Amino acid sequence: MLARCVRVVPTHARALYSTVPPTDSQKPMFNAISTLIDAIEHSKPPVGTQYPAPKHPSPKLNPLDMDIVASFATKVPRYSLYCQSTRNNTITTLMTDDFHPVAAFSGGSCGFKKVNRSSYEAGYQCAVRIFKRIAELKEHTHFEIDLYFKGFGQGRDAMHKALLTSEGDNVRKLVRSVTDRTPIKIGGTRSKKARRL
Repeated sequence: MLARCVRVVPTHARALYSTVPPTDSQKPMFNAISTLIDAIEHSKPPVGTQYPAPKHPSPKLNPLDMDIVASFATKVPRYSLYCQSTRNNTITTLMTDDFHPVAAFSGGSCGFKKVNRSSYEAGYQCAVRIFKRIAELKEHTHFEIDLYFKGFGQGRDAMHKALLTSEGDNVRKLVRSVTDRTPIKIGGTRSKKARRL
C-alpha cells in the first residue's frame, strides 16, 4: 500500500522541490522520500530461475464424483411400457426412448370379444404377448424399461401378476422404475349418474 501511494508522489514531489525549496527542517524527510522513490522506480521483478514456479500437486480424481462416472458410463436407452386398463379393455404399449411405438396389444387384438376384452385373462394375454416382443427386441439391442400403469381395471393386476411369474423373468431384470399414472379427480366436474341394472 505504501509503494502504491509513493508511486503517485514522484512527479509532484520533484515539481514541488523545483518550485519551492524545502526548509532546513523539511530537508531530511524530503531526502528520505526521494531515496525511496528512486528505489521503487529502479526496482525490477525477479528474472530467470531466481523464484521458480511452485509445483502444484495434480488433482486426484474422486472415483465417486458423479460427473466423472457419467462421462465414462455408456448411455442405455430407456424404453417405456404402458399398461392402460379401463373397465372395458386393457391396452399395453411399448415405446422407445424417443416415444416411437414398437408394439401394442389390446384385449381385442389378443382374440377376446365384447365383454371378455375387459377380463383378467385378456389382460394377462396382453402382458404375455408384450413380454415375448420385448424378449425378441432384447436379442438385438440392449435397453431398460420404465413401467407405467394407468387405470383401475382388471388388466392392471393381470400385468403385475404376469411380471412376477415365469413369463416375466426376462422382462423383470430390465425394469428400472414402476410408476402409477392414474389420474385422480379431486373435486372437478359432476360425475356421470350411477349405472342401474
